[in-house]
Amino acid sequence: MPALRFDQGGSSVTGTSFSRRRLLTGATAAAAGLALAGCAGRKEGDYAQVSGQVPARFSRRERVVLWSAFTAHNATVLQSIIDGFNASQQDVFCEIQLFPGYPALDSKLAASFAVAQVPDLVTLSDVNWNRYFLAETLEPLTGYFDAGFGPDAFHPRFLAEGTVRGQVYWLPWARSTPLFYYNKEIFAGAGLPDRGPKTFTELREWGSQLKNYKYRGSPVKMRGYTGKDDWYFQGSTWAFNGGYSDGMTPRLDSEQTVGALEFDRAFIHDDRMAYLSGDINADFVAGVTATICNSTGALTSLLKAAKFEFGAAFLPEQDAPGVPTGGSGLAVMRNSTKARKQATWEVIKYLAGKGAPEWSLNTGYLPVTTSSLNSSEIKERNAATPAYQIAQDQLSRARQADVMRRYVNETISEMLIVLEKVYASDADPCEALREAARNLDPAIQRVLPKYQRLVAS
Repeated sequence: MPALRFDQGGSSVTGTSFSRRRLLTGATAAAAGLALAGCAGRKEGDYAQVSGQVPARFSRRERVVLWSAFTAHNATVLQSIIDGFNASQQDVFCEIQLFPGYPALDSKLAASFAVAQVPDLVTLSDVNWNRYFLAETLEPLTGYFDAGFGPDAFHPRFLAEGTVRGQVYWLPWARSTPLFYYNKEIFAGAGLPDRGPKTFTELREWGSQLKNYKYRGSPVKMRGYTGKDDWYFQGSTWAFNGGYSDGMTPRLDSEQTVGALEFDRAFIHDDRMAYLSGDINADFVAGVTATICNSTGALTSLLKAAKFEFGAAFLPEQDAPGVPTGGSGLAVMRNSTKARKQATWEVIKYLAGKGAPEWSLNTGYLPVTTSSLNSSEIKERNAATPAYQIAQDQLSRARQADVMRRYVNETISEMLIVLEKVYASDADPCEALREAARNLDPAIQRVLPKYQRLVAS
């Protein structure tokens, strides 16, 4: 069989227009099929390495292929770090191959297992690594730690999120939580406090104070919602004492979860002080909306783009905190060869050591290693720009996504449909969530046996 080719720079996918929905649908089908197949559909033993390009000066080294979902500036930062690794020693060459986001990478990775040709190290998101775990394709990593590089190299909260039954499978890298961002000029002009709202009720009250207010001559909304990611709504469900699931038992149509979505519906369609945005960052920077909820990873780009002073705050609560962790981490492919896996571990050690502070400083993602948490440069940056410290402080309230969102692939695409119906078309939240719960039941039943065998206590 010819080698499966994924050129560096992602030329196999670059130049094509991809919608998030299309990518999610493709990734869902691929990963769901992989998880269903598990060991029965995946050959055991060593797999070939995907092809690529190795500069002549590195041709005698052990080659490690890293598949990355980072684009634009973040891709450049990661390449700089890996260039540093390649220059720091003479035994291993790490080659990055890029994809335009997690769903595109996810789809290609599922395809690579089908032809027994895999990368060695992969950036997997917080909601898709679990499915590769269910398919038994990830290398257990606990045994690779030693006295010189142990689990204490990583933030314990984030390391725990990649641990199943005491074994580490997914290491933290580009981790984040949402933050509440607000335009200080708009808040001051409307007579609002210079802080984030403590509760969703207070947010709605502040929205009423913003009615008829104009910013730079134009009307302004209180909040811009995104329909491209259900991550923020997962947090809102917790704030209202709801959730997606309790273990594998769905809670989508619970009174509390419906209440969280009803808040959004009323804020958008009754109060008319919020709206469904095509691009929340662009609208915030343009002054169209006074506030957005977006990733801590967006902080650096917002600081560069905004021509006004803005604040960052904890997410509002209601009955409880509602802060979901997100982002991505690093996983090693189980079917890589022993030599490649050992070489991959050397890459990981470099990323967790010298690479981690550089990554956090230049991207805005949360520090997830001891080296970055103790970095004097990061401490100085946080002192100069307190929003970064706020992001770190909010971690004490954060938690990983509900089990159903992590292990049942169809959950996210189903919830995006729900949010679009409610945010754009004023659909009834209760009916939309009940329909989603019904639609997801076959997928839950499909995943449940493997989840109970490999994950459940």
